[in-house]
Amino acid sequence: MPLGQIQFGSGLASGINWSQIVDAIIQAESYPIQQLQERIDTFERAKSSFNELKGLLEDFQSALEELKADDSLGGYRATLSSEDALTATASSSASPGIHTISVSQLAKAHGVRSNGLSDRYSPLVSDGTIEIQAGGYEKITIDVSAANGNNSLQGIADAINAADQGVVASIINDGSSSILVVRAKETGTEHALTITDTTNLDLDESSNELQAAQDAQLVVDGISITSSTNTVTGAIPGVTLNLTDTTTSDVTLTIEEDTDATKEAIESFVEAYNKVNDYFDRQFGTADFQKYSAVAAGNSVRNIQWQLQSLLTQEIGGIPDGNVNTLAELGIVVADSTGRLEFRSSYFDDLVDQGRFDEVKAVLRSSGSTTDSSVVFVTAGTNTASGTYDITVTTAPERAEVAGSTAIQSSGIAQDETLTIGVNGTTTTVDLSAGDTIDTIVQKINNALDAAGLEAVAYSDSGVLKIRAADYGSAYTVTAVSNVADAGDGSSTGIGTTELSDTGVDVVGTIGGQAAEGVGNELIGADGTDMDGLVVRVYATPDSVTAKGGDFGQVGYSRGAADAFISVIEDMVDSYDGTIKSITDGYDDSIEAAQERIERIQARLARRREILTKQFSMAEAAISQLNQAMSSLSGR
Repeated sequence: MPLGQIQFGSGLASGINWSQIVDAIIQAESYPIQQLQERIDTFERAKSSFNELKGLLEDFQSALEELKADDSLGGYRATLSSEDALTATASSSASPGIHTISVSQLAKAHGVRSNGLSDRYSPLVSDGTIEIQAGGYEKITIDVSAANGNNSLQGIADAINAADQGVVASIINDGSSSILVVRAKETGTEHALTITDTTNLDLDESSNELQAAQDAQLVVDGISITSSTNTVTGAIPGVTLNLTDTTTSDVTLTIEEDTDATKEAIESFVEAYNKVNDYFDRQFGTADFQKYSAVAAGNSVRNIQWQLQSLLTQEIGGIPDGNVNTLAELGIVVADSTGRLEFRSSYFDDLVDQGRFDEVKAVLRSSGSTTDSSVVFVTAGTNTASGTYDITVTTAPERAEVAGSTAIQSSGIAQDETLTIGVNGTTTTVDLSAGDTIDTIVQKINNALDAAGLEAVAYSDSGVLKIRAADYGSAYTVTAVSNVADAGDGSSTGIGTTELSDTGVDVVGTIGGQAAEGVGNELIGADGTDMDGLVVRVYATPDSVTAKGGDFGQVGYSRGAADAFISVIEDMVDSYDGTIKSITDGYDDSIEAAQERIERIQARLARRREILTKQFSMAEAAISQLNQAMSSLSGR
């Protein structure tokens, strides 16, 4: 039989199943692949375990963020003796106290109606002019005529609403006629409507007034307060009052620290930590756990466990002697041998009852304070060290500001005037009318600045018009120019036809003896120092800098437990260069290397099988030829 017709493994000549022999050889030589695959499986399980840990740490981090949030730690609760006429909310800037409140009048928006017409769409409005102005908004002028095609109630309503100048119009049908209703969008007398109407709608008739503009009036702790809106934010610092009705008697408002929210946040902190701790217990709790753990053999997880556990017992630096400075003193203690925590709330309650809630907050959340009232602690960075640092100021911060030359006369400006106001190169124009007083001018300018999104504010300084940047620093430049020359007698805004321009000044000073970066009125601690990331806000003036010789006291900072945990966890879970990312990347590299090794072995074994197959085929052919030769000899 020709060699090409031999089917290997059939044992045609030798009677031996060479295929099984080759498979056995290849299988024996494939053992390294099995070992490598087992290593890959271990790496994959380790990656999964670390990803589980990462998720638990991120949940723990969320609980820590909640713990240090304003509404959880240092928040205040507002309680009213009655909510029939108002509600109240308190922010973290509130102060504990008890207040009495009475409301005699609610703020209302000015509203008028027209005479009734039989149809809203028909051209039934007589030719004429309607002028409407809401407070400091731009005047809306509508020339009503058949030629303009706007002599219907609907046409006039559309024109008012399209102007978008603080006035809204609607049409109501009372069952027999259609009526145009015009209202100011905002409540209060400062947004009252000024209307002239020469059409047959008679919007300016006193008998057609539906509601006069009205300010809210209330008394807080015996002090009379007027507000243009029913949301009163300035009466009690940090407290917002929402007026819904008038009162018949005094309402008592109690502001107190919301310690219940803090307790709930601590309980969430303990629960989240225990889930992380349970993960550690599953890896190291017993010899059997460690035997089946994919990560127990290395030190990575133990290092993470150690870092977290060490934070539980460390003292918080920067806290005055005699104050509580550990989590255990707040009632956050290790519950059992597994390392789980429990919150013994009686410890916490005792501190609160003793009036020491500020000490509780200092342990949980990073805090800072200053000794000079002109300097305010803002924040600190992850690299800021707890401690006390001197503050010096050599240049006071200033806002960019331009001003008119003199006070505007009480009767207002003498003629129409247009101002062009700019902030950092972006400008807006403001059209003023003869007779506009300083208050009206300020309102018009502020409306225009808001509409243009310019970060500046206009105000009156004893009748002098001033326009100031919204914040301090060299990042702001304010300009202003008028189309009316300044006569210097108060008959104009005093801005004049020559453009005024001013740029703000950044604060200059040091923190802890090191030059700090000045941005606006904020000093930022130097990089690479203990003050790295420390920020204070300076409200010094050139005069106060001179008077104090640049000495503005000290700033003290202590890093609370929440921030200490968050800093460590961020280093662990960072998606780019965190500890866990580095570890799992290492596993990925090992898996890739093992896969490549497997592929090389598989390629070598494929060649090995090919060679063996060829060798055994040649042996089978040789045996076959030998058998044929022996058969020929025996046949002679």
